[in-house]
Amino acid sequence: MPALEAHVETPRADRYRSQLTSHLSHGPGGLQVVSESADELVVDLGTATWTIRSTPDHLILHLEADDPGALEQQSTRVAHRVEQLGRRDSLAVVWAAVG
Repeated sequence: MPALEAHVETPRADRYRSQLTSHLSHGPGGLQVVSESADELVVDLGTATWTIRSTPDHLILHLEADDPGALEQQSTRVAHRVEQLGRRDSLAVVWAAVG
């Protein structure tokens, strides 16, 4: 399955993961939280699955989809959402292929 991952450097990764958890739990734009724990959030985007984890220095975003076109489309959507949320800290999402 095609996958992308981004390691977004920020000393406030846990805070951003918590904000995303709070925001995405309301199901905006048809998103659905699949699972949630203190360490990880998994979101069904419809055509892709987005996993969000945090370390002390990074917000780790993992995105996978069956269709490469859907993966590309959802990667743009996810990056935009995260970058808007972290605009004050100038967060930048740079995807890299996994596997």
